[in-house]
Amino acid sequence: MSATTLAGGADDVREIFGSFIDETIRIVAEHGPGLISFAVGSPAVEALTLVGAGDLARTVIEREPAAALGYGVTEGDPELREIIASSARAAGIRATAEDVVVTAGALQAIDLACRVLLRPGDLVVVESPAFANALSALRNHGARVLEVPVDDEGMDVAAAARAIARAGTRPRAFFVVPNFQNPTGATLSTERRRDMLALAAEHGAVVIEDDPYRLLRYRGADLPPLAALADGVRVVHCGSFSKTFLPGIRVGWAIADRDVVRRMTAAKQTMDSSTSSLGQRLVVEFHRRGRAAEHLGALRRLYREKQDRARSALARELGDDGVRWNHPEGGFYVWVRLPEGLSARRLLDLALAEGVAFVPGDAFAVESDHSNAFRFSYSSPTPERIDEGVRRLRRAYDRLVASS
Repeated sequence: MSATTLAGGADDVREIFGSFIDETIRIVAEHGPGLISFAVGSPAVEALTLVGAGDLARTVIEREPAAALGYGVTEGDPELREIIASSARAAGIRATAEDVVVTAGALQAIDLACRVLLRPGDLVVVESPAFANALSALRNHGARVLEVPVDDEGMDVAAAARAIARAGTRPRAFFVVPNFQNPTGATLSTERRRDMLALAAEHGAVVIEDDPYRLLRYRGADLPPLAALADGVRVVHCGSFSKTFLPGIRVGWAIADRDVVRRMTAAKQTMDSSTSSLGQRLVVEFHRRGRAAEHLGALRRLYREKQDRARSALARELGDDGVRWNHPEGGFYVWVRLPEGLSARRLLDLALAEGVAFVPGDAFAVESDHSNAFRFSYSSPTPERIDEGVRRLRRAYDRLVASS
């Protein structure tokens, strides 16, 4: 994880933590369109065109130019807040529009939650590997992260309890991506969701639930959000339209109790005043047209096809070489493990030379060792480019093995 030092004087120096993911995005851009990227968890171009953004934008700008192009209220467009609250209620979360603050993507929601709930030195329990940008946000707000392993059922909550006991400090918060986790694609089981809430209650901790992939399930049954299961535990439920609608408009949200929403709104006022009015009105218009359910169905079919293609390509090119990967039931990611002793960071160097990219596993941790693993995002490339990208990855892997 990268860090930048900001200095205002001899006694005024602090580190700002960034993310290797952002560095990877820059590297991908520098290599141009010939590079096949499994690095970025971005929606497919095919998915973006399904939205009809041009027609949506023309409609809202012509019909309501002041609302679409002017300043908005900090807590978000009232109609959009009700859309978000209604969707949350359908998932079992007790929420009204007053419990919602609209943010510039889910990451701003996470950052605002950190800003109003954490103090420097607070202990936060996180998955390992974990969403890299969230790790940066936690550390930039002075939190100490306690990394807990992830397996096929998500965070190992029993291991979390043992780690807390060893730390000798009550955690202030838990951070979790419960569905199709970034970066592993793992889903926290219902039993572990209840166990996590019980552990949080035991320590008086808040749970920050980052749930941008929940609607992208294409196998298995839906599981209830932690915010729907919470009874007496404070949960900040964060979400985003970036994965299911348009990432470039940067519209997300947080659902929390009204005191937290009030404080997050006050903190947001000094950051950007309000989330893009045009972006919010685009989401509202899309939902007014009654296309959301049909659109989500198309996305699930699209990403299931891409995941199937990626798993078949990996099996064909790398399945006999000790390389292993998991089988998520939705989302954008597969977690790939190399044989022990091989470095994913070194593989990336060789892969870039072959014209293919991914994010190595050590970008998703502070101290834990994920050096022989990497995140493989199949969401953006076409099926044909998935096949070609894995062929290039095979050539890089052969070079890695030959040099080891």
